Amino acid sequence: WDGPVLYQSSRLEAYRAAAERLLAEGRAFRCRCSRSEIRAGSGGPSARYPGTCRERGLPDADTAIRARVEPGLVRVADGLQGSLETDLAATSGDYVIVRRDGLPAYHLAVVLDDAAQGVTTIVRGVDLLDSTAAHVHLQSALGLATPLYYHLPVVVNAQGQKLSKQTGAGAVNAADSGVAARVLELLGLDVPRELAAERPTMIWQWAMARWSIDTLRGRRALAQG
Repeated sequence: WDGPVLYQSSRLEAYRAAAERLLAEGRAFRCRCSRSEIRAGSGGPSARYPGTCRERGLPDADTAIRARVEPGLVRVADGLQGSLETDLAATSGDYVIVRRDGLPAYHLAVVLDDAAQGVTTIVRGVDLLDSTAAHVHLQSALGLATPLYYHLPVVVNAQGQKLSKQTGAGAVNAADSGVAARVLELLGLDVPRELAAERPTMIWQWAMARWSIDTLRGRRALAQG
C-alpha cells in the first residue's frame, strides 16, 4: 500500500453505510443483549450468541448491529494452515459489526479497510485465526474479494501461553546477535556458528536470502527454548 495512511476515524460513514446495507438486505439486525444475557441464553459460559434479538425488529436507539449467520460451513484457504472449515452458527453465532456506542466493531472495520486499500494477502498470527471465518463470511455478504491468508505460528512459553505483555514477555532486541540467531532458529533457519557472533545486520541479511515462509507450514506454535 503506497497511498495515504488510512485512519478509521475518517471512515465512519463507510462503516455506517455498509452496516445499513446489510440491515436493509436482511443480512444483519439490531441487538440489545448484554454479555450476561448472552451467557444465560447460551446455557453456560459460552460466548455464542443465541439469536435472541434476531426477529425483534428493534429501533435504532441504544442497539448494536449483528451480522446474521446461517448454519453451514465457512471455508478458508490458508497458505500455512491449509484448508479450514468453520460453522460460525455453532461457534460464535451472529457476530457484532457495529457496537452499541455506534462505533464499528473489529470485524467490519478490518474487512472494509482491507478492501479499500486493495489488500490481497494478509499475514498475521494464528491467534487471530478464529476471526478469519467471520471476515470471510462478511466479505461474502458485502460482495468483497477474499484475500489470501497466512496465519503464522506464535511463540509460546512452557505453559503453552503466547508470549506477550500479558504473560510478562519482553520485547525482542533485534540488535542483539544472540537474540537474532535464536529468533531465526524458531523460524526454521539454522544459523552457522561462525555467523552467530557477527553483527545482527549481517545475520538478518543472511537470513533474508535463505528463509521461506514454507518452513512454518502447518505449525501453530513455536516453543521457546
